[in-house]
Amino acid sequence: MQRQLAIKVIVILIIGIAILIPITMVKSKVYERQNYLDHAKHTVAQSWTGRQLVFTPVVVIPYHLSTSQTSTKKSGFYIEGQTTLSEKYQVILPTDITTTMDVVNNSVFKGIYEIPIYSSDITISGELLPTDLNDAISDIKAKAGFQSLGKPYISIYISDVRGVDKIPELTFNQQNITLHPGSQLTSLSSGLHGIIPEPLTELENKKINFTFDLSLRGMDGLSFISFADNATTKMNSDWPHPEFTGASLPIHRAISSTGFEATWSSTRYSNNSAELLIQCIETSNCHDLPISASGVDFIEPVDIYLQSERSIKYAMLFIGLSFITFFIFEHIKSIRIHPIQYAFVGLATAVFYLLLISLAEHIAFHWAYLISVTACSSLLLFYVKYMLKRFSSALLFSAMITLLYGLLYVIVQAEDFALLMGSLLVFIVLSTLMVITRKIDWYNLSMPDVEARL
Repeated sequence: MQRQLAIKVIVILIIGIAILIPITMVKSKVYERQNYLDHAKHTVAQSWTGRQLVFTPVVVIPYHLSTSQTSTKKSGFYIEGQTTLSEKYQVILPTDITTTMDVVNNSVFKGIYEIPIYSSDITISGELLPTDLNDAISDIKAKAGFQSLGKPYISIYISDVRGVDKIPELTFNQQNITLHPGSQLTSLSSGLHGIIPEPLTELENKKINFTFDLSLRGMDGLSFISFADNATTKMNSDWPHPEFTGASLPIHRAISSTGFEATWSSTRYSNNSAELLIQCIETSNCHDLPISASGVDFIEPVDIYLQSERSIKYAMLFIGLSFITFFIFEHIKSIRIHPIQYAFVGLATAVFYLLLISLAEHIAFHWAYLISVTACSSLLLFYVKYMLKRFSSALLFSAMITLLYGLLYVIVQAEDFALLMGSLLVFIVLSTLMVITRKIDWYNLSMPDVEARL
């Protein structure tokens, strides 16, 4: 008798393991569709724009240095060294910078995929003290080999200038400055620059004020680096799921279902972005500069593929619970259930996940989940009624599976408590099974006609 029971258990285990094959195939389909989504995003980024990184304006003063090579002796004759002229750049950071970013989020479709994008209106206001300008000019003139000063200009770095929707406006001491393509910064060529119309001699004794207005579109995220002694950045958006990223987090944030507000504050002492900018210009080593940026990623906290992947992780729990339930019914109620019937129930569970993924790509996830649960629960109710020979038993089983699917939906929707809730679900299911089966004498289970049913 125990040998027959062992054979039946082994057969059920083999069927359960075999059901993992279609489950794994469905999981692979989730990863495949996720790759299609990533490709769609990449395609949209090529024609729209990708992530945006913006530097606040800095004043750049080009200057020229002469270097002379020493005389060399060749074939008994002295050859006079040549004098070369090189162009260098002095970067002057504003004393104060205030930036406001108003972001409006939207979506575009690439096939069946909905890609989130955004448009932003950025206003940057700053001022520069005359002492900073005087000190910079004095340092330049004190350099060995100094020859001349070039025309100063304001430089703004924008990672993808294709996102500039309309002509930006730069006001410098109440004068409108025409902006030209290119930041004119070594190794950071993408962006804009504007020649300062006033001579340096007129700027040495008065405070400089400027305002920069920019309309910029992008995708996925918006980051910034503020170059100033004191900087304040405020961002408003209608996106309800921001992920704050970068070197510093906002000192104030307010997030609701209608959007968020965030405020960043920094000083020249709280980060080394200014030194990294100078290093980038002088040595073309700009690798560490973007790391000092701060910003926001506009994310979907739990997208359809992540939710589907989470639900698939509990597939074995559903299959195991179904098989254990049938096994208990089979021996307590003396009902004959063929291994193929076990396999059909397991396949119905696997089909649920395939239905969920395919429907969620076209309708809202909660509707796709509801339709999939209803379809599979109804199929199981119809089929199990003939397996268990009683409609009440089939209805109880179908209700149990539906309840589990409902609990699973809550778990896959959770962003921060998915693991905790999943662990509690497994513990509750295990506890329930142990309580129900606590009085079963497993040594005296009957297995009538096992060979006939196998």
